[in-house]
Parts: sequence; C-alpha cells; structure tokens
Amino acid sequence: MSWDKSMEGSQHREVVLEIEHIKVVRKRAKTKLAICGECKKTTDFITLPRAAELFSINRSDLFEFIQSSGCHFRVENGQVIMLCLTDLLTTMSKRMRTGTVKLLGEKNHEEGSL
Repeated sequence: MSWDKSMEGSQHREVVLEIEHIKVVRKRAKTKLAICGECKKTTDFITLPRAAELFSINRSDLFEFIQSSGCHFRVENGQVIMLCLTDLLTTMSKRMRTGTVKLLGEKNHEEGSL
C-alpha cells in the first residue's frame, strides 16, 4: 500500500516545530567592586555608558529601563551613574520571556537569579 493511498480518508494534522538556539555573546567591561546599599553585599558596579555599550543599547533607553524596573544604582561624584550589575542582570532575566542573562562563571543562585 502506498503512502498516498493509506492517507486517503484519514484526518490530516499539521505539526509545528519550534527550535530555540542559544547564542553566547562574549563582551568585556571593567567593573568596580563596591557595597550595594540595597543588596547589602559587595557586588560589581558598572558605569551607565559601559553598560549601554555592553548590551548594545543607547544610554537613555537603558537608564529608562533601570528607573522603570527599580534597578539598583548610585551616583558617584555627583555625575557618574554606577549600576549594580548583579541587580541589573537579575532584572533583565526576569523581564525576558525565555532564557536568562548571566555572567559566565557565575553559579546559579537558589532563586535562579544569576
């Protein structure tokens, strides 16, 4: 019996297959270790311009995201915006539909944040 004849009279269905690809992007940026007043621990801080460059986004869009998401940041010398990288990555991961954003070499925390 041929394939065409065996399918006659049977119900047909369509199958949709979605395949996700993981993409690893490696970029480097200098950070400064400091105590985050909100995390209550020593963490990496990165300047707003460096973070924008790291994530390929303009500074104003990144700052708007930080403010709307309540990310931890501080202002040094009255002008330099320093972002808590740990909190920023955690917030970005929560906002993404799928996948996570994390530092390479970091172990996942129990909450699944980094």
